Amino acid sequence: MFLTLAGVRTHVVVDDPIGPVTVPPVVLSSGLAGNWFDWDACTELLTSGRTVVRFDRPGYGLSDPWPEGEVPTIDSEVTRIRDLVDALGIDSAVLCGHSMASFYVEAFAREHPQRAAGLVILDGSVEESPRWVLPGNLREDLVLKSADVAAAAGLNRIAPTMHRLFVDSEPPEEHAEILSSEKYLRAALLENGQYPVIAHELVDVRQRYPLRAGMPVTVGAAYTGKPTPWAVSWLRQQRGFADRLHARFAVIAPSGHHVMVEQPAQVAALILDSTPA
Repeated sequence: MFLTLAGVRTHVVVDDPIGPVTVPPVVLSSGLAGNWFDWDACTELLTSGRTVVRFDRPGYGLSDPWPEGEVPTIDSEVTRIRDLVDALGIDSAVLCGHSMASFYVEAFAREHPQRAAGLVILDGSVEESPRWVLPGNLREDLVLKSADVAAAAGLNRIAPTMHRLFVDSEPPEEHAEILSSEKYLRAALLENGQYPVIAHELVDVRQRYPLRAGMPVTVGAAYTGKPTPWAVSWLRQQRGFADRLHARFAVIAPSGHHVMVEQPAQVAALILDSTPA
């Protein structure tokens, strides 16, 4: 189905439970350059008793591209999630965000605490003290122009190859053309370019809105099983992040960053265990 969320025609997939219905429903939010189909295997496991909602942010999947001159922000993505649950008549849901989408689901849970039954962060971006960024208007202009130049140069043609390198799997053949589209490339570049801005915005949200007391929070960290210095440091950062959120901490292994693709059973178990049925 398609819904207008935060002013953009958005692709939304709702999978109803195939077994006895339990609550609450689950909303899955993909990270940078993620698409709804990345969650296919995980969704099959979740729908044993949960309603599962997936959606594509602008430019990704089957959603319309970003409107001319607009870039992602914390406000735009919190509004998108709010519009989504409103349109589907969902009072409260478990919010699951992968990678950069952890920024968005955490901000939503803070700003709309009664709409968040639980929060699951999968190998989320950790930014307690984000790096300095250019002034807003100047940076937005630079990000938009860079995306335009990359699209004009036809860099979208190499996107499927980059997907194979990063996700370590082939995209479903019927969806391969999505990764080669200009709108997909522009969306990924816009979101990546806005990363430090969005990180700063989340810090501000954290200062203004505490998490609801007693909200179940789970932080899952990917671990390949190889104790490299980088991997050890990453697990330490993720555990520290979980401690700051007073969250349950779990390691998803062996897995690279795209845990829902590489270890869907472990991810589904974390989500199902995050809140009581």
